[in-house]
Amino acid sequence: MASGKAWNRRLALGGGAAAAAGAAAWAMYRPAHPRGAVATAGVYRRGNAAEPHSLDPNMSSGVQEFEIIGDLMVGLMGQDIDGRPVPGMATHWETSADGLTWTFHLREAQWSDGEPVTAEDFVYSWRRILDPGTASSYAYFLYLVKNGAAVNAAKLPATALGARAVDPHTFEIHLEHPAPYFLEMLTHTATMPLPRHLVEIKGRDWAQPGTYVGNGAFVLKQWIPNEYVLVEKNPRFYDAANVSLKQVIFYPTDDYGVALQRFRAGELDFQDRFPEQQIGWIRENMPRNIDPVPQLITDIIAFNHKRKPFDDIRVREAINLALNREAITGRVLRAGHLPAYALVPPGIANYPHGTSLDFHGMPYPARLERARSLMRAAGYDDTNRLKTTYLTRATTPGVSRAVAAAIQQMLAQSYIDMAILPTDMQIFYPTIQAHDFDIAQSGWVADFNDASTFLDLYRTGGGDNWGEYSNPAFDAMLASAQADLNLESRGRKLAAAETMVLKDFAAAPLFFWVNLNIVWPYVKGFRANAMDYHRSRWVDIDQAAREKLFA
Repeated sequence: MASGKAWNRRLALGGGAAAAAGAAAWAMYRPAHPRGAVATAGVYRRGNAAEPHSLDPNMSSGVQEFEIIGDLMVGLMGQDIDGRPVPGMATHWETSADGLTWTFHLREAQWSDGEPVTAEDFVYSWRRILDPGTASSYAYFLYLVKNGAAVNAAKLPATALGARAVDPHTFEIHLEHPAPYFLEMLTHTATMPLPRHLVEIKGRDWAQPGTYVGNGAFVLKQWIPNEYVLVEKNPRFYDAANVSLKQVIFYPTDDYGVALQRFRAGELDFQDRFPEQQIGWIRENMPRNIDPVPQLITDIIAFNHKRKPFDDIRVREAINLALNREAITGRVLRAGHLPAYALVPPGIANYPHGTSLDFHGMPYPARLERARSLMRAAGYDDTNRLKTTYLTRATTPGVSRAVAAAIQQMLAQSYIDMAILPTDMQIFYPTIQAHDFDIAQSGWVADFNDASTFLDLYRTGGGDNWGEYSNPAFDAMLASAQADLNLESRGRKLAAAETMVLKDFAAAPLFFWVNLNIVWPYVKGFRANAMDYHRSRWVDIDQAAREKLFA
């Protein structure tokens, strides 16, 4: 954590008036089980972005779900305190010389109901997520596996998938092309096993409290929609002896202002994001609580290429030009985010990082004049303004709306009247996945440390290609890069693919993130990291320090 001047409970609370003002808001988040002003020893209270849609690894799609599932389940690989891949269900593995065949050897482990975890549980899960009937938005994640795309398109049977159980503790995988990032991919929820013995009986209802079975450090005990998810230590977890916590409570804290109030009042031990407008106060008064390291996250504006006039490259370029990224990061956000003129963020491994929107070096007044000229060429002016809508997540009203309002003002200078549509997270994701928008907020968190996780968003027919962009030359270059065993030439091909997307103005990159985690120093075993994943199995609570601060 960043060092800084000392603080105390009074400073953290901001005085009795602030606490009283937020009391009503905090009350709705209190869990049903009794607890005092200071949480019981071994209980970790996490602010977790938003209400999860599903805790089924095959059906999850957002970080608010990944964090919870990552405590309930472990794939072939797990994640360490820094978010890096470490052995999970697999203890060791071999790779063929051509990089296409991987053989994983599984440890002796049990599901939380005592049944053994086997290689067949991985085979079952991978076939299920690719089953067209499952309709998983992350099915494409396993297109890397031999015949994965064909199985998902119902062109081949599930048995044709290049994944098989050699025996109960040996899982063999055949890939379509080499993947130097494969071990990182195997930490993702889309690659986790399922308790086949349960899912075959319960179907989609298996992932509910009372029936949920996992193989991770914790087990699901309660899920009160829009209030909290409660998980408890799993005594059957293979590394249970090194798990310190008894319980973890995940609160859906999509209003970051209220979440910060609750954090300062001692109702949260960790909050995954704080409102950027408060960064000055936090830096001055709570510097030990933050460590804003760069993240592998890009905030992006998506264009719906199937809706006019966003099929017109002139309109897409004009919007890109009209965005004053420096003003957004420097005046609205102020937390250290970087203006983005590319899609792939700094810090991505094995990538040359030379790509950029062509106008990057152009002064903003010249960009604005160019944007207005393009819009006039497309048929718009002050007497015929483009009227459109901007679909955005209804989180952190002070921040998301401030950024959206800034975008609205910037576009207005180029004959564009943009209405802001703040949408609840539970509605936002199904809407954007159904391509039901004009332009939309569509940032992306890296699934693994490789440029392809960002570029795959623009592959024709991709599950997360929300704007339905399509460029055969881009698809071919991306495919060529994925088949390349040489990391240097592969990186160059990926950069060439990104250049194509940028020249097409397929989307509008806005800014690169720094993490906005805020955590009390009594939370031990927590470390800010580029992937922004924080598994609770590594956390311990210094209860004496917590009680001293909030008793």
